[in-house]
Amino acid sequence: MSRFHRVAWVTLGLGLLGSTGCAHQAPVAVKREAEAEKCQLVRSVLKEPTPSRLVSELASEGREEPTPVVVYVRRPEESMLERFFEGDEPLCGDDTFQVVQENVLDAVVVYLQEVQDGYAYDARRAGPEQLTLEGKPQGLVKRNGPSWVAAPGPI
Repeated sequence: MSRFHRVAWVTLGLGLLGSTGCAHQAPVAVKREAEAEKCQLVRSVLKEPTPSRLVSELASEGREEPTPVVVYVRRPEESMLERFFEGDEPLCGDDTFQVVQENVLDAVVVYLQEVQDGYAYDARRAGPEQLTLEGKPQGLVKRNGPSWVAAPGPI
């Protein structure tokens, strides 16, 4: 094989490797955007009266700060409770709360359930053995343009 052919094959191989690397960037960017939208939803829910009070109570007891928050989606029709965020460490939080995947002792647990145009939610303090598929919605958030807002009406 001539030097020209070797260089051509190496260049072609590197080009293919480079293009597959770029192809993997798009799904990562889409995933990050989806996780950022989820975080925006959680922040909106945590501003509501009951969830906000729970975060403040846990913080006022001198527990670790920021307050750990675990978020699940209820799917009662499938008898399923699933994590809302993917990955081990969601990048969602602020000075008052931090979303975690594992509830070690006591955390604010936010349950979301999909409804038309939004999510019904309820929040409570719970440990890992106290998770439940049942609960009464405390409120409703719906998309309003680029943000999530509390929605009036029946829950």
